[in-house]
Amino acid sequence: MTPLTQIKLLSFKDNFKELVNLSLRNKLPNKLIFSGNKGIGKCTFAFHLINYLFSQDEQDSYNLEDNEININNKSYKLVSNNTHPNLLLIDSTDKKFIEVSKIREILNFSSKTSFSNKKKIVLINNVEKMNINASNALLKILEEPSTNLFFILIHNSHKKLINTINSRCIKFNFFITESEIEKIINNVIDNDFYESLSSDFKIRYLSPKFYIDLYDFINKEKIELNDLDINFLLNYIFNKRNYLKDEFIIENLQILIEIYFYNKIISQNNFENDYKSFKQTMNKINNMNKFNLDKDSSLLEIKNIIINER
Repeated sequence: MTPLTQIKLLSFKDNFKELVNLSLRNKLPNKLIFSGNKGIGKCTFAFHLINYLFSQDEQDSYNLEDNEININNKSYKLVSNNTHPNLLLIDSTDKKFIEVSKIREILNFSSKTSFSNKKKIVLINNVEKMNINASNALLKILEEPSTNLFFILIHNSHKKLINTINSRCIKFNFFITESEIEKIINNVIDNDFYESLSSDFKIRYLSPKFYIDLYDFINKEKIELNDLDINFLLNYIFNKRNYLKDEFIIENLQILIEIYFYNKIISQNNFENDYKSFKQTMNKINNMNKFNLDKDSSLLEIKNIIINER
């Protein structure tokens, strides 16, 4: 399930109410940053806000009482197909960075007449992935006065965003509780996956998206939930070389290795040695990413470290 298809807003309802009230008083800031851990629902929140703003005068408008998008709404259908004339969506997609050419699209978008005299919205997901030229181009655009042009920047709080962009926007910091994580997972997956999951994975900083993607991975690989702990999963990944071909593993291998060491370190059996191995492993991963080293050989070294630690 993607942020676009999550029609029910399951968390951050107080934040949503605050922004709705500002909009009703015509005081909604036109430069917003939604900042928080990756995968906790910031982009879903943004699409709900966008649907609320676009659908107010339409049939099947946003349901404020239940915080729910009506799938029959015209604006929802247009946004889902990325064809709404008042929305420009910018993301890194498959590329490592958001390049300056994507930011320059804003100039063309802003010059066009607004459809139905409604707000025009630029949504930039993964804004921290802008390269320096893109950041500077966005900064110049944000400095220009605008009345009907709104910016929503989705920011992974673990990554740095240049201070000059931060200073020109109103930032909302998003946090999520363990009970909210479980509620989201149970709503999306519709079973007791989280409750049955090994305690190895029940770590506060993991996002709902991580758990949902983990669920999809083990189902695709036909891994039994009862077999799933962090040792089993890492052995499976290394032996099957999923780190070369599976999107979830490619994106989350470092997190899975961090989970492994986190569980070892908190056990306090051999803290000094475990922490030393953790630092050594993270350095190898950082060097692999920084210098674009061969994954197979680099991860074989990491696999050997982990196996020797057991």
